[in-house]
Amino acid sequence: MITLNFFVIPLTLIFGLTLQILPLPDWTQIYRPDWVALILIYWSMALPKRVGVGFAFFTGLIVDVMQGTLLGQHSLALVIIIFINMNLYQRIRVMSLPSQALYVMILLLINQIAVVWIEGVLQRSTPVMAFFGPPLTGMFIWPWIFIVLRDIRRKANLS
Repeated sequence: MITLNFFVIPLTLIFGLTLQILPLPDWTQIYRPDWVALILIYWSMALPKRVGVGFAFFTGLIVDVMQGTLLGQHSLALVIIIFINMNLYQRIRVMSLPSQALYVMILLLINQIAVVWIEGVLQRSTPVMAFFGPPLTGMFIWPWIFIVLRDIRRKANLS
């Protein structure tokens, strides 16, 4: 029998996908954090045997389909940052939340570089604030995301 604990990670990602496409006023669009990347960073740090590069690849495909971008664009970016996270997660888990937030901002900047690079290849320009806004916002909300997802993981007894 499959328990509800099996669905905790996919449900949090569905919530992140929903936040990713939620309509916002135009002036706030450039500050929208990459919710899916933040949630994947947490789960790959907390449960690296369950959430890895393959999980990030398929989640990135879903993001590409939902946002109507080039198929594989977000998959590449997510695979890169989750690969880095999978290699460093043991060092990062023991850091304080402010230090983790800086690390997450660097991962989100790498994510943005990959996405903007592909956009540039496609001859689409990206405003400067649209490049730096999401990583900065992600850095500031990381402590809350970490605490909320940690509590969800503990209540679901995932390990």
